[in-house]
Amino acid sequence: MKNILIFNDFSREAEHATELALLLAGKTNTNLYVWNTFDQAHERVAKELAAINANEEIVEFDADNTSWIEKLESKLNWQSGLMPVVQFIEGVDYAPDNVFRIVQKYDVGMLIKGITANEDEVLRIGSEALSCSTKSGCPVMFIPEKFEYKAFEKMVYATDLRFCRREVVTFLSQLAKMINASVLIANIPAEGLPYMEDSYARSVFEKETLNPGNHEHIYFSNIRERDIPKAIDVLVNGMNNDLLVMVNHKFHFNELLRHDVSYSLPDNLHVPLLVFP
Repeated sequence: MKNILIFNDFSREAEHATELALLLAGKTNTNLYVWNTFDQAHERVAKELAAINANEEIVEFDADNTSWIEKLESKLNWQSGLMPVVQFIEGVDYAPDNVFRIVQKYDVGMLIKGITANEDEVLRIGSEALSCSTKSGCPVMFIPEKFEYKAFEKMVYATDLRFCRREVVTFLSQLAKMINASVLIANIPAEGLPYMEDSYARSVFEKETLNPGNHEHIYFSNIRERDIPKAIDVLVNGMNNDLLVMVNHKFHFNELLRHDVSYSLPDNLHVPLLVFP
């Protein structure tokens, strides 16, 4: 596994996502790189001005960019004994156009971003993070603030088996081995394509997906339901998978996230979403 990079905007959801990122880095023996998406000092001034204009008490702001994550590291070490290497990205301003060189320089293989529901309880994953994924070639994991802090036990890759990406399966297989999890390949026919009969789908899965290195962690399910939100609801909530995996702008991704520039997750999905470019 390559290293992990998390985008930090000093929000509650970013801190929550960092807890999970630290756990994953510890279990996969990788480094965690933290990239601040804005200057905290500028944000502190903005909050002070907002408090003054609203006639509210000015809250003390911590100017130390590292103390918050040191507390999370201590918590993880106390709970699990894990202590991953954490480093901050310095000298390069955060921007999607700068992601590729950061990924190359620090050998990053996965991006992470925390998300939270807006006032309408809608979980928007944001096009900028998807752009970072596309420009860098790395998958990006969106972690809802309400997701329970834990390592994944059951991951599901929703795909049409005829377009199942081998590099996605390889990535998930490697991750599953390191964190002692399982991977379910859920075959859902893409819009306009015929349903694959069970015996044929199973033979394609065994021939194209399984190999001696991953057969102990990877399972298969042939889904008849063509309504994607319903199918995903069953896979996540009915079958208790705690990581949903999809490919950006492909088939089920667009059907689930509503073909919108500001993509949003259905309100019944509160598990992390791993999106491959």
